[in-house]
Amino acid sequence: MKIVRTSELPWADALTRGNYQQRRKPLGGENMACGLWELPPGKKSFPMHAHHVTEEALYVVSGQAKVRTPEGLTPIGPGDFVSFPPGGPAHQLVNDGAEPFVYLAIGVSKGVDVVEYPESGKLSAALGAFPTGKRFIFKKDSQVDYFADDPDA
Repeated sequence: MKIVRTSELPWADALTRGNYQQRRKPLGGENMACGLWELPPGKKSFPMHAHHVTEEALYVVSGQAKVRTPEGLTPIGPGDFVSFPPGGPAHQLVNDGAEPFVYLAIGVSKGVDVVEYPESGKLSAALGAFPTGKRFIFKKDSQVDYFADDPDA
């Protein structure tokens, strides 16, 4: 058993670049990783993305935000639970409100994942968990033939 007292954990900057900014309190987990996240007003969570292996979910603790998908914006607030099944539509959180948006994020991983970023045309392949895992990010249009540069092909 593991107990994490979130009130005793400091917030740590997790992402700060352009319109993206979040703070996080990592809560742990191996196959089911959890974190408490804070998304400031006027900021976005991550680039719009879709996981093809990992299942994600979030539970809203406080504040208001919108889930952005290819279908549009859906408002969410305290007490709402949102799940993102693997292979589901791309998604992103947008805090267009006046107060911080705090949510519990949960991810169930098998140790590998493929993530698609439809707006930037990228793919990511991940093996293992941060900080020791590996992640490869490339543009979808830079794919090569299976036998490219193979001297025996």
